[in-house]
Amino acid sequence: MKPFRTQIKFYLENPDSVDVAQFGAVFQRWIQQTLLKELIIDVADYRHVFEGPGVILIGHASDYAIESREGRLGLTYTRKRQIEPNLQTQLRTSFELALAAAEMLEAEESFSPRLKFRTDEIEIRFPDRLNLPNKPETFDLVKDDLAAVLAEVYGGVLNFAPSAPDPRHLFSVAVHHEGAAGVSDLLRQLQGSAQPG
Repeated sequence: MKPFRTQIKFYLENPDSVDVAQFGAVFQRWIQQTLLKELIIDVADYRHVFEGPGVILIGHASDYAIESREGRLGLTYTRKRQIEPNLQTQLRTSFELALAAAEMLEAEESFSPRLKFRTDEIEIRFPDRLNLPNKPETFDLVKDDLAAVLAEVYGGVLNFAPSAPDPRHLFSVAVHHEGAAGVSDLLRQLQGSAQPG
């Protein structure tokens, strides 16, 4: 089963020191300098919405948002087009683009102190209520593909399980890995695992 959309959220390690308003200018510069490997269209500011989408970098196939859902600030990457042939490829692409954006944000000198994303805890959401409703049996549909891609990202055994049993919420999976490497290391590991041979 390939969902219509997938989302990956990396939480910020230092959310209290972050001025979300700064992301608008940073994202605008990314568009002007064509810093991402895909078509990016605009920036939208929803900071006025409580625990809402925050500041969004809107693209053709992907969106990148600094959002505070459930009061937890982080980077949420959304793969919003079914370009890839299967769920594993969709997840792999999503992780690579999300990690690359997180790496770029950590390198941004305009943030003081510098941003730092946690990798020991992430959330994977599936905004596709038709094909992947929030039911226990949905986890069985995606767990093997999730396990395969997460092993490529983290390089080892880790814990993941459904995170929100309430059927009114999106189906989502919480991932935990103690002692996980940093964003840049995970990105290199994932890119290395995709190389032939």
